Amino acid sequence: MNTMDLEADFKPVTIDDLPEIQKYLEKSKYEESNHNLVNMIHWIEWYPLFQYKKEDYMLLLGIHQGQMFLYMPLCEEEYFEQALRKGKSIFDRYGCPFVLSCFTKEMMDRVLEIYPEYCGCHECAADDYVYEVKSLMSFSGKKLQKKRNHLNAFYKEYEGRWVYESMTQQNAQECISLLELWSDEDDVRLMHDLNGTRNVLKAFHLLPAKGGVIRIDGQIKAFAIGSVLTERMCQENIEKADESIRGLYQAIMREFLIHEYSEYEYVNREDDMGIENLRQAKKAYNPSFMIEKYRLCRVGE
Repeated sequence: MNTMDLEADFKPVTIDDLPEIQKYLEKSKYEESNHNLVNMIHWIEWYPLFQYKKEDYMLLLGIHQGQMFLYMPLCEEEYFEQALRKGKSIFDRYGCPFVLSCFTKEMMDRVLEIYPEYCGCHECAADDYVYEVKSLMSFSGKKLQKKRNHLNAFYKEYEGRWVYESMTQQNAQECISLLELWSDEDDVRLMHDLNGTRNVLKAFHLLPAKGGVIRIDGQIKAFAIGSVLTERMCQENIEKADESIRGLYQAIMREFLIHEYSEYEYVNREDDMGIENLRQAKKAYNPSFMIEKYRLCRVGE
Protein backbone atom coordinates (compact mmCIF):
# COMPACT_ATOMS: atom_id res chain seq x y z
CA MET A 1 0.00 0.00 0.00
CA ASN A 2 1.42 3.40 -0.96
CA THR A 3 0.42 6.92 0.02
CA MET A 4 -1.82 7.23 -3.05
CA ASP A 5 -3.84 4.31 -1.68
CA LEU A 6 -3.80 5.77 1.81
CA GLU A 7 -5.37 9.04 0.78
CA ALA A 8 -8.56 7.19 -0.17
CA ASP A 9 -9.12 6.77 3.57
CA PHE A 10 -6.43 8.69 5.46
CA LYS A 11 -5.91 12.40 4.90
CA PRO A 12 -2.40 13.85 5.31
CA VAL A 13 -2.20 15.94 8.48
CA THR A 14 -1.64 19.66 7.91
CA ILE A 15 -1.36 22.70 10.19
CA ASP A 16 -5.06 23.38 9.61
CA ASP A 17 -5.93 20.03 11.25
CA LEU A 18 -4.19 20.79 14.55
CA PRO A 19 -7.13 22.24 16.52
CA GLU A 20 -9.38 19.30 15.68
CA ILE A 21 -6.71 16.70 16.45
CA GLN A 22 -6.20 18.38 19.82
CA LYS A 23 -9.91 17.96 20.62
CA TYR A 24 -9.66 14.21 20.04
CA LEU A 25 -6.44 13.99 22.05
CA GLU A 26 -8.15 15.66 24.99
CA LYS A 27 -10.92 13.05 24.84
CA SER A 28 -8.34 10.26 24.97
CA LYS A 29 -6.54 11.38 28.15
CA TYR A 30 -3.36 9.54 27.15
CA GLU A 31 -0.17 10.24 29.12
CA GLU A 32 2.12 8.69 26.49
CA SER A 33 4.40 11.24 24.81
CA ASN A 34 3.78 10.37 21.13
CA HIS A 35 0.06 11.09 21.51
CA ASN A 36 0.77 14.78 21.84
CA LEU A 37 0.30 17.50 19.23
CA VAL A 38 3.64 19.23 19.73
CA ASN A 39 5.46 15.91 19.54
CA MET A 40 3.65 15.05 16.30
CA ILE A 41 4.68 18.33 14.64
CA HIS A 42 8.21 17.93 16.00
CA TRP A 43 8.68 14.55 14.31
CA ILE A 44 6.32 14.77 11.32
CA GLU A 45 9.21 14.75 8.80
CA TRP A 46 10.55 11.53 10.37
CA TYR A 47 7.09 10.01 10.90
CA PRO A 48 4.66 11.30 8.20
CA LEU A 49 1.19 11.48 9.69
CA PHE A 50 -2.28 10.78 8.29
CA GLN A 51 -5.71 11.01 9.92
CA TYR A 52 -9.09 9.31 9.53
CA LYS A 53 -11.96 11.02 11.33
CA LYS A 54 -15.40 9.99 12.53
CA GLU A 55 -17.61 11.84 14.99
CA ASP A 56 -16.67 9.56 17.90
CA TYR A 57 -13.01 8.88 17.17
CA MET A 58 -9.96 9.73 15.12
CA LEU A 59 -7.33 7.32 13.81
CA LEU A 60 -3.75 8.46 13.24
CA LEU A 61 -1.55 6.51 10.88
CA GLY A 62 2.22 6.89 10.83
CA ILE A 63 4.86 5.75 8.38
CA HIS A 64 8.43 5.02 9.43
CA GLN A 65 11.09 3.48 7.20
CA GLY A 66 8.42 2.32 4.77
CA GLN A 67 6.20 0.59 7.35
CA MET A 68 2.75 1.84 8.24
CA PHE A 69 1.38 1.65 11.76
CA LEU A 70 -1.60 2.88 13.74
CA TYR A 71 -1.35 4.93 16.92
CA MET A 72 -3.73 4.40 19.83
CA PRO A 73 -7.23 5.51 18.73
CA LEU A 74 -8.10 9.03 19.80
CA CYS A 75 -11.45 8.69 21.52
CA GLU A 76 -13.27 8.19 24.78
CA GLU A 77 -12.90 4.73 26.26
CA GLU A 78 -16.29 3.48 25.08
CA TYR A 79 -15.33 3.94 21.41
CA PHE A 80 -11.91 2.27 21.58
CA GLU A 81 -12.95 -1.13 20.17
CA GLN A 82 -15.07 0.42 17.42
CA ALA A 83 -12.18 2.63 16.35
CA LEU A 84 -9.67 -0.20 16.48
CA ARG A 85 -11.83 -2.48 14.35
CA LYS A 86 -12.30 0.27 11.79
CA GLY A 87 -8.55 0.70 11.57
CA LYS A 88 -8.07 -3.02 11.01
CA SER A 89 -10.76 -3.12 8.32
CA ILE A 90 -8.93 -0.38 6.38
CA PHE A 91 -5.58 -2.17 6.65
CA ASP A 92 -7.21 -5.47 5.66
CA ARG A 93 -8.86 -3.88 2.63
CA TYR A 94 -5.44 -2.96 1.27
CA GLY A 95 -3.85 -6.28 2.24
CA CYS A 96 -1.50 -4.54 4.66
CA PRO A 97 -0.34 -6.02 8.00
CA PHE A 98 -2.21 -4.32 10.83
CA VAL A 99 0.64 -2.96 12.93
CA LEU A 100 0.05 -0.92 16.09
CA SER A 101 2.74 1.20 17.73
CA CYS A 102 3.22 3.52 20.72
CA PHE A 103 0.65 1.56 22.75
CA THR A 104 0.82 1.65 26.54
CA LYS A 105 0.63 -1.58 28.55
CA GLU A 106 -3.01 -0.87 29.45
CA MET A 107 -4.03 -0.28 25.84
CA MET A 108 -2.01 -3.26 24.62
CA ASP A 109 -3.96 -5.50 27.01
CA ARG A 110 -7.21 -4.16 25.58
CA VAL A 111 -6.06 -4.94 22.04
CA LEU A 112 -5.13 -8.49 23.02
CA GLU A 113 -8.61 -9.02 24.47
CA ILE A 114 -10.09 -8.03 21.11
CA TYR A 115 -7.46 -9.77 18.95
CA PRO A 116 -5.97 -12.68 20.97
CA GLU A 117 -4.05 -13.82 17.88
CA TYR A 118 -1.87 -10.70 18.16
CA CYS A 119 1.30 -10.32 20.18
CA GLY A 120 2.96 -7.32 21.80
CA CYS A 121 6.64 -6.44 21.80
CA HIS A 122 8.07 -4.07 24.40
CA GLU A 123 9.98 -1.24 22.68
CA CYS A 124 12.34 -0.27 25.52
CA ALA A 125 13.97 2.63 23.68
CA ALA A 126 10.56 4.29 23.35
CA ASP A 127 9.64 4.18 27.07
CA ASP A 128 8.82 7.57 28.57
CA TYR A 129 10.59 8.98 31.63
CA VAL A 130 8.16 10.63 34.07
CA TYR A 131 9.28 12.84 36.96
CA GLU A 132 7.67 14.66 39.86
CA VAL A 133 7.42 18.33 38.94
CA LYS A 134 8.22 19.42 42.50
CA SER A 135 11.44 17.38 42.40
CA LEU A 136 12.69 19.14 39.25
CA MET A 137 11.72 22.52 40.66
CA SER A 138 13.62 22.00 43.92
CA PHE A 139 16.48 19.67 42.89
CA SER A 140 16.44 18.51 46.51
CA GLY A 141 17.66 15.16 47.80
CA LYS A 142 20.86 13.15 47.61
CA LYS A 143 20.10 11.63 44.20
CA LEU A 144 20.05 15.05 42.55
CA GLN A 145 23.06 16.46 44.38
CA LYS A 146 25.36 16.50 41.31
CA LYS A 147 22.66 18.16 39.21
CA ARG A 148 22.04 20.65 42.04
CA ASN A 149 25.73 21.49 42.12
CA HIS A 150 25.65 22.33 38.39
CA LEU A 151 22.52 24.43 38.89
CA ASN A 152 23.99 26.37 41.80
CA ALA A 153 27.20 26.97 39.82
CA PHE A 154 25.13 28.56 37.06
CA TYR A 155 23.22 30.82 39.44
CA LYS A 156 26.44 31.91 41.13
CA GLU A 157 28.49 32.57 37.99
CA TYR A 158 25.74 34.37 36.06
CA GLU A 159 24.09 36.21 38.94
CA GLY A 160 22.60 39.44 37.63
CA ARG A 161 23.36 38.48 34.03
CA TRP A 162 20.55 36.05 33.25
CA VAL A 163 16.79 36.42 32.93
CA TYR A 164 13.90 34.05 32.20
CA GLU A 165 11.17 34.98 29.73
CA SER A 166 8.01 33.10 28.76
CA MET A 167 8.07 32.24 25.07
CA THR A 168 6.28 34.52 22.64
CA GLN A 169 5.94 34.48 18.87
CA GLN A 170 8.74 37.05 18.77
CA ASN A 171 11.36 35.32 20.90
CA ALA A 172 10.44 31.98 19.34
CA GLN A 173 11.79 33.41 16.09
CA GLU A 174 15.01 34.33 17.89
CA CYS A 175 15.37 30.70 18.98
CA ILE A 176 15.34 29.59 15.34
CA SER A 177 18.58 31.48 14.73
CA LEU A 178 20.11 29.71 17.73
CA LEU A 179 19.44 26.32 16.13
CA GLU A 180 21.86 27.05 13.31
CA LEU A 181 24.71 26.79 15.83
CA TRP A 182 23.74 23.20 16.60
CA SER A 183 23.31 21.84 13.05
CA ASP A 184 25.13 18.59 12.32
CA GLU A 185 24.60 17.13 8.87
CA ASP A 186 26.44 13.93 9.86
CA ASP A 187 23.85 12.98 12.51
CA VAL A 188 20.54 12.10 10.82
CA ARG A 189 18.54 11.94 14.06
CA LEU A 190 19.91 15.28 15.22
CA MET A 191 19.07 16.88 11.88
CA HIS A 192 15.47 15.62 12.08
CA ASP A 193 15.29 16.83 15.69
CA LEU A 194 16.54 20.30 14.78
CA ASN A 195 14.31 20.54 11.69
CA GLY A 196 11.34 19.47 13.80
CA THR A 197 12.24 21.98 16.52
CA ARG A 198 12.37 24.67 13.85
CA ASN A 199 8.88 23.66 12.65
CA VAL A 200 7.50 23.81 16.20
CA LEU A 201 9.00 27.26 16.76
CA LYS A 202 7.54 28.55 13.49
CA ALA A 203 4.08 27.23 14.42
CA PHE A 204 4.38 28.03 18.14
CA HIS A 205 1.52 30.56 18.09
CA LEU A 206 -0.79 27.88 16.62
CA LEU A 207 0.06 25.13 19.12
CA PRO A 208 -1.45 24.37 22.56
CA ALA A 209 1.99 24.90 24.09
CA LYS A 210 4.01 27.05 26.46
CA GLY A 211 7.67 27.86 26.25
CA GLY A 212 10.42 29.71 28.02
CA VAL A 213 13.86 31.12 27.27
CA ILE A 214 16.90 32.09 29.32
CA ARG A 215 18.89 35.09 28.19
CA ILE A 216 22.44 35.73 29.34
CA ASP A 217 23.71 39.24 28.75
CA GLY A 218 20.68 39.79 26.53
CA GLN A 219 21.24 36.77 24.26
CA ILE A 220 19.04 33.66 24.27
CA LYS A 221 21.16 30.72 25.37
CA ALA A 222 18.49 28.14 26.24
CA PHE A 223 14.82 27.44 25.60
CA ALA A 224 12.17 24.85 26.40
CA ILE A 225 8.73 24.05 25.03
CA GLY A 226 6.03 21.98 26.70
CA SER A 227 2.36 21.08 26.58
CA VAL A 228 -0.37 19.38 28.61
CA LEU A 229 -1.19 15.67 28.51
CA THR A 230 -3.74 15.28 31.33
CA GLU A 231 -4.93 17.12 34.41
CA ARG A 232 -1.99 15.79 36.40
CA MET A 233 0.75 15.59 33.75
CA CYS A 234 2.51 18.01 31.44
CA GLN A 235 5.12 17.14 28.83
CA GLU A 236 8.44 18.79 28.10
CA ASN A 237 8.68 18.38 24.34
CA ILE A 238 11.84 20.31 23.57
CA GLU A 239 14.78 21.47 25.65
CA LYS A 240 17.84 23.13 24.11
CA ALA A 241 20.77 24.91 25.75
CA ASP A 242 24.33 26.00 25.11
CA GLU A 243 26.28 22.97 26.33
CA SER A 244 29.35 25.06 27.08
CA ILE A 245 27.57 26.83 29.95
CA ARG A 246 27.66 24.76 33.13
CA GLY A 247 24.26 24.31 34.77
CA LEU A 248 22.28 25.91 31.96
CA TYR A 249 20.34 22.75 31.14
CA GLN A 250 19.38 22.38 34.79
CA ALA A 251 18.41 26.07 34.95
CA ILE A 252 16.13 26.05 31.91
CA MET A 253 14.43 22.87 33.13
CA ARG A 254 13.80 24.31 36.60
CA GLU A 255 12.78 27.82 35.55
CA PHE A 256 10.52 26.50 32.79
CA LEU A 257 8.58 24.29 35.21
CA ILE A 258 8.40 26.97 37.90
CA HIS A 259 7.02 29.59 35.53
CA GLU A 260 4.85 27.51 33.20
CA TYR A 261 3.78 24.19 34.76
CA SER A 262 4.22 24.38 38.54
CA GLU A 263 0.60 23.29 39.17
CA TYR A 264 1.14 19.83 37.62
CA GLU A 265 2.14 16.73 39.58
CA TYR A 266 4.20 15.02 36.88
CA VAL A 267 6.21 15.94 33.80
CA ASN A 268 6.76 13.47 30.96
CA ARG A 269 10.23 14.13 29.52
CA GLU A 270 9.78 11.63 26.67
CA ASP A 271 11.99 8.70 25.66
CA ASP A 272 15.73 8.26 25.15
CA MET A 273 15.50 7.08 21.49
CA GLY A 274 17.90 4.26 22.35
CA ILE A 275 20.80 6.72 22.66
CA GLU A 276 22.98 5.56 25.55
CA ASN A 277 24.20 8.96 26.78
CA LEU A 278 20.64 10.29 26.64
CA ARG A 279 19.44 7.26 28.60
CA GLN A 280 22.00 7.87 31.32
CA ALA A 281 21.14 11.57 31.46
CA LYS A 282 17.43 10.86 31.91
CA LYS A 283 18.08 8.22 34.57
CA ALA A 284 20.28 10.69 36.47
CA TYR A 285 17.24 12.88 37.17
CA ASN A 286 15.63 10.03 39.11
CA PRO A 287 12.36 9.33 37.24
CA SER A 288 9.32 8.64 39.38
CA PHE A 289 8.12 5.98 36.93
CA MET A 290 8.34 4.86 33.32
CA ILE A 291 5.57 4.56 30.73
CA GLU A 292 6.27 1.39 28.78
CA LYS A 293 5.40 1.28 25.08
CA TYR A 294 4.56 -1.66 22.87
CA ARG A 295 4.34 -2.58 19.22
CA LEU A 296 1.64 -5.09 18.25
CA CYS A 297 1.06 -7.26 15.21
CA ARG A 298 -0.41 -10.63 14.31
CA VAL A 299 1.73 -13.56 15.39
CA GLY A 300 4.06 -14.48 12.53
CA GLU A 301 3.85 -11.11 10.71
